[in-house]
This record gives sequence, structure tokens and C-alpha cells, in this order.
Amino acid sequence: MVNYTVADLLPKIQANIDSLEYDTAYAFCKRALEIDNGHAEILELTGQVEVELGDLYSAREHFAKAIEIQPDTGHEKYMCLGQLSGELEAIQCFQKGIDLMEKEKKQHDSNQEDIAILDHKIAAAYCSMTEIYLTDCCFEPDAEQKCEQYLQIAQSADPSNPEVYQMLASVRLSQVRNDEAREALQHSLQLWINKDPGDPSIPIYDTRLALVKLLLELQLYAEAFSVLERLQQENDQSVDLWYLWGWSYYCLGEEEQLPEEERKQQWEDARDCLETSVKLYDITGADDEAMLQHAKELIQSINAVVPPSAPEDEADQDDDGDHDLEIDSDQDDAMEM
Repeated sequence: MVNYTVADLLPKIQANIDSLEYDTAYAFCKRALEIDNGHAEILELTGQVEVELGDLYSAREHFAKAIEIQPDTGHEKYMCLGQLSGELEAIQCFQKGIDLMEKEKKQHDSNQEDIAILDHKIAAAYCSMTEIYLTDCCFEPDAEQKCEQYLQIAQSADPSNPEVYQMLASVRLSQVRNDEAREALQHSLQLWINKDPGDPSIPIYDTRLALVKLLLELQLYAEAFSVLERLQQENDQSVDLWYLWGWSYYCLGEEEQLPEEERKQQWEDARDCLETSVKLYDITGADDEAMLQHAKELIQSINAVVPPSAPEDEADQDDDGDHDLEIDSDQDDAMEM
């Protein structure tokens, strides 16, 4: 057996994390902890790897121990523990992380790039804190005040961050200030929708899925479809993607002013997408039972109005358009996985 030191193992762990080889990274983490189970950096890296591997309980323990050993340096472990915590405990973690980042900014006062990165993280932390007061801590007496306060600071820290305005829209929706929510979402979209794929300012995939839900709630269907098209280009094997696409078509079909034939076409497209989401759900082993149930309920509702064609008839039907071809192709790809 090779006699590694912790110094030897650190770059190996990081290299495997960077290449997404989490099982190998975890093996090196365990080896490093056998050598020194009180090494704060190793504990933090182990926690990061465990998050990727789905062992959230162990990740919490390792982040907490890293904080216990080095409470006043390194903001990332506080951000990570905050994401794994709930209610006021999470708020405390995020706030401590923000305090450390503010100190780091003073050390980088001549490096605008480093300051911009920290400001982006600070804004993201305040958005996370806002979401907690919007959900888990919504019954706290100062919840609405906290949401307003945190969003104001987040916007000041990083005014070009689309996630800030997406969170602002969520808050305005909860206050039934829908016009302001629409304005916030449209501003959020303008900050990234025309940028090239891979641009670092584009929100992560899951954040954009959440954006689609907000857009649908505000009946911004064109914007929802624009986001969904970009998401599909990045990953067309997402259960959530096809569920939301189906839901978008279904909602569009419910518009009162829509002609009957067009309504049926929207619901046929919705059924195609929803059936794809159900098939992918079974293939991928997803675990959102509520979403699966809703997809099946929507399919049943559509079938009651627009009965599905018999299999032998479908093969003889002409293609109705490019989108139908795209949906059929994606269904085939999903079943071949």
C-alpha cells in the first residue's frame, strides 16, 4: 500500500472532483481521514463529495466538524451546511458565510474580479435566505420584512444576477402583486436568455426549471416555451423538463379564447410531452411522486376530451409539424436508453 500523506491526497481528491469521478474522490477522502480525521479541508471536501453521492446525513456531519475546527475561515462550508439545513439554523449558516465573504472582499480590494465572484455568492446566499423566509419560516412575524431586506441587499450586491429578480418575482407572487412579479421575471430573463450556451451568467438547470413554473403561474407562456427549448438543448432526458412542457401546453389549451381545434392540438402536444415524462420517470427511477401523479391526472383529463389515436392509425398519420417530429424522436430516444 502506498504511504500517502494528506498533502499527497488533496490534489488527487480535487482532480477527481473536477472530473466528476466522485467514487474515486470519495475513496481518497476516506484514506485522508484515516490519516487525519481533524483536517478541516479534507472534511469539507468529503462533505462536498458526499453531497454528490447523495449521502446528505454524512455530508452534514463533515461540514459541521470542519466548521467546529475552523469556524472563522472559509465561507464555502457554511454555504454548503446552509443548503443542508432548515429554518433558522440555515439562516445562521448563510449569515456566517456572508460575514466571512465580506471580510474576504476587504482582502481583495484591488482585485475586481475576485470581488465580483464574492458579490455573486453573497447575492445567492441572500436569495437562499429569502426563500427560507418565504417557505419554512413564513410564519415568523418578521418574515415579509426579512424577504424585502435580503432581496434589497442581494440586488445591491449583484444587480445583474437573474436569480435575484426570479426570487423577487416569487416574493411578489406570494404578496399577490402579480404585475410586479411579471416585471421582475421579464427583467430576469433579459439578463441571460440571449446569451450563448455555457455562459456563466446563465442560471443552473434546476433554477430555470423553477423559473418555468413561475412563468406558467403568471401565464407568460411564450417565455416559458423559450426557456424550455433551451433546457431541452442541454438535457432532453429530464423528467421535469417534459412534465413542465406538457403542463405548459395544457395550460395554453385552457385559455378561454382559444378555438376548439387549436385547443385540441395544444392538449395533444401536452399528452405527448406528459407521456414522455412518465416513461422517463420509470426509466430513470425519479422519486417525485406528486409530479408523476399530476402528469397522469393531466393525461386522463386530456384523454377524456381528445381520445388517443389507435396505434395502427398513428403510423399512417402525416406529421403535423416540426415540434411533433421532435417530440416523437425524443420519446424514441428515451425508450432506447
